[in-house]
Amino acid sequence: MGETHNRRAFRLSFLSRDAEIVGPTAAEVLAGVREAPAWDGATISPVHGQFPRAHITWHAGAGFNVHCFPAESSLGHFLVRDKHFSPTSVEINLCGQALERWPRELFVPQSLAAEALEYFLEHRELNPSLSWTGTGEFPRESIWQGREERKAWERKHRSE
Repeated sequence: MGETHNRRAFRLSFLSRDAEIVGPTAAEVLAGVREAPAWDGATISPVHGQFPRAHITWHAGAGFNVHCFPAESSLGHFLVRDKHFSPTSVEINLCGQALERWPRELFVPQSLAAEALEYFLEHRELNPSLSWTGTGEFPRESIWQGREERKAWERKHRSE
């Protein structure tokens, strides 16, 4: 009963969908993320309350990005394949507020994402046997930030 009870304490939602799923499985989360529009991602949060929570996105050619917040005071932790980061190469649009490049190690295969999510849904915390890095603890490159920089970047790339 423990695992089912804990899973029912969570809901899965997407910006692009009205319906929420209560008690999602890791497989449902990952399938939903792959089917969602490229700009959308999954949010897993408690049915009652806001934490712990997780955000999962899919990036074709790179993998899943899993960002967990175990408590309200947490700045978040990303699941990583390796803590030795390669140069930034994967473009990430941060909700239209900024465009950045992140290292490939922040994008994991489905099997690793599923392992992290199953543990999160059952235990309400990060799987200590996996590698995680803090939100500010990896290299990132800003391509543009804010509306004016975005417009300038778009003008430049249209003319190329």
